Amino acid sequence: MFNYTQLLFMLTLMMIFFVFFVIVFFKLYAIIIESHNVNKNGVTVIDRFSSILPYWLPLLEGLQNFGQQILPDYPFHLMGFYKKTLMPLVIFYVTHPALAFVIFFILYYLFVRTKSPIPDRPFIRFNVLQSILLFLINSLLGSTFRALPIEFRMSLYGLMLCNTLFWFVLSTIIYSVVKSIQGRYAKIPVISQAVRIQIDNQI
Repeated sequence: MFNYTQLLFMLTLMMIFFVFFVIVFFKLYAIIIESHNVNKNGVTVIDRFSSILPYWLPLLEGLQNFGQQILPDYPFHLMGFYKKTLMPLVIFYVTHPALAFVIFFILYYLFVRTKSPIPDRPFIRFNVLQSILLFLINSLLGSTFRALPIEFRMSLYGLMLCNTLFWFVLSTIIYSVVKSIQGRYAKIPVISQAVRIQIDNQI
């Protein structure tokens, strides 16, 4: 039987992703055209794209904690797209649990410490710290959710909570990535402020 609700939901998601990628494409185009290397804040194109990479860590953590539980209930085409793109990475991430902590300590050693071996790039440092904080929040939320009774987790309210946490994780990461591409500092309430305080305390 044809499900119009599923079709409408799928078309809405496709439109959202299409608009997002169009916006990102034109932002990239504008960045390349308007400036050679550096914007008024001293953020180079390399800084912008380097700042995107650390956000893979909280993204994979969020997909592991929440995405795997709710994505199978999403429309088939979206699940198919997930299986072809992100799922192999998530499986590799899940089967190698030590990988997250290795990446965490590498990022901390290279970018967060005051005596970092890499030249100080404030924009990259801000985004690395923010991605680490998002990763830690993800891990805490995931552990808390898994500690709840399985009856609640499998209930409608548990799935609603899981769905809310998943979209919170995804939206903060997408927002941070878009701001990185623009060469601007993200302003996530509490999280970005905590990162600023940490950076200021190390100066």
